[in-house]
Amino acid sequence: MTIMIRLYLLLASLLVVPYASAEVYKCTAANGDVVFQGEPCRSGSEVKVDIRFGEQQVVDINQLISGSWCEIGTSVVADGTVTLDNAMRKTWIFSERQMVQHISQGQRQDTFKYAIRQTPGSFVIDHPAFGSGQVSWQVRKLTDEQLVISAYGGFTHLSPGNCDVKVARAQN
Repeated sequence: MTIMIRLYLLLASLLVVPYASAEVYKCTAANGDVVFQGEPCRSGSEVKVDIRFGEQQVVDINQLISGSWCEIGTSVVADGTVTLDNAMRKTWIFSERQMVQHISQGQRQDTFKYAIRQTPGSFVIDHPAFGSGQVSWQVRKLTDEQLVISAYGGFTHLSPGNCDVKVARAQN
């Protein structure tokens, strides 16, 4: 009975947490113990609990993200209308343990390097500017032509390659 009360209190407290903290993972260990946590499960079975929409199975992506990806834009739903940001170009470069972002806006250019923990279907960025210091991302689609990732209830759409290369091709 105390387990049910704890579970109820956990879920009730998560409902009052700000929108950005809506991702919860229900992990089942090999021995059958169930744990709720804010990052993907390390082993055993996993179900992503989206507080807004109920339980959803995590999409099965069987490879790690690697290489350069140009951010096309964002959307509210995975297959929805993509909102473009023509004023800013972002190139995301993934390796197994690091993610680098090159951001260009007008004359300003910045580079940010983040340590990541990557597993097939998700990655966690160690980023001290985001409250807890970590941001969990889910890979929603990964093909040779497109990468769609999500965090905080929104979706980021990327295409392969460096953004500067894509801009140069569009001008020629």
